[in-house]
Amino acid sequence: MKKTVRIGHSVPLSGEEKVHGIAADHAVELAVRQANERGDLPFQIELVSLDDACTSEGGEAVARQFSTDPAVLGVVGPFNSTPAQAAAPIYHQSRLVHICPAASNPNLTRQGWDTFFRVVASDEVQGREAARCAVRFVGARRIAVLHDHSAFGQPLAEIFADEAHKHGAEIVLFEGIQRGQRHFPDAVQRVRAAGPDLIYFGLIEAEGSAMAHELRAGGVLAPYLGADGLKPSRYLETPEVEVVGPYYTSACADVRRYPSAADFRRSYARSFPDLADYTIYTAEAYDAANILIEALRRAGASDRETVREQVARTQNYPGASGPITFSSTGDRLNPIIDFYVVRSGELVFLGTTVDLVRSDCEQ
Repeated sequence: MKKTVRIGHSVPLSGEEKVHGIAADHAVELAVRQANERGDLPFQIELVSLDDACTSEGGEAVARQFSTDPAVLGVVGPFNSTPAQAAAPIYHQSRLVHICPAASNPNLTRQGWDTFFRVVASDEVQGREAARCAVRFVGARRIAVLHDHSAFGQPLAEIFADEAHKHGAEIVLFEGIQRGQRHFPDAVQRVRAAGPDLIYFGLIEAEGSAMAHELRAGGVLAPYLGADGLKPSRYLETPEVEVVGPYYTSACADVRRYPSAADFRRSYARSFPDLADYTIYTAEAYDAANILIEALRRAGASDRETVREQVARTQNYPGASGPITFSSTGDRLNPIIDFYVVRSGELVFLGTTVDLVRSDCEQ
């Protein structure tokens, strides 16, 4: 009889992020089910998914529970940066490897936590690539930057502003609001007074949507540029006003477009038809689980440290989100950032940021 080993999944199954978390949990469930059904592992895998609610407290509580369970040899998650910052030192102390699908805060790979890995681009990459496209492809010269003081939004906004300035744009406003805030009269007034020709949103869905509509109601017509926390539901759209965009960057694989995601997309659609084309980090969650499963295979599911070592040795893993190799600090090497615009209500892929800036230089 095969022994059973456990994989943990720290994921938001409640709160504002639960729609993303549930979709990601399905992807991890699919990877584990496929691995068990193949029957070629010398062990059975049991998946244990716990709700971290996308909070520091939740991330810490889940990490402590997984860390004290000797049957758990690896973890997928946390999904988001806020719980990851609280959980990572606990996993490091217990030598429990964890692979994050979407936790993109740059500081997460600067702390010496050698149990931390991620399959998403750091915001250091996405923020700088977004700024390059904003200035050199979109043509922005006066940019207002908004953020929500969170572990996701503020660093992303700071990186974007720094890079945009380096490429010749003027940052006419750098404004923070609070998560949970829904009305922004003072911020709208400051944006309007600053007169930007582009507004960058370091915000997520609820605040982003509310801010987008209030700015338009206040007479601000500058195009919007948002990050992947806003893309799938196009929260920055204001169809009642005829303006360009919005534009979006995305560090996650669009499963409808990536050839590497074709098999995953078909399997996911069969198992979870209601979320068949959900694009927000489902491929990355699937990849994180499969990299962990492969590390368990190579390690013989022997102990946590050996599993961690095998994860660290991941080279050119053929993921649904593309090839994955980890740097010495746990970052994904050579990640791709996609660039989109909304036209007539449709999200249109314009190209990768690298290709768009290259074509701009060649013109």
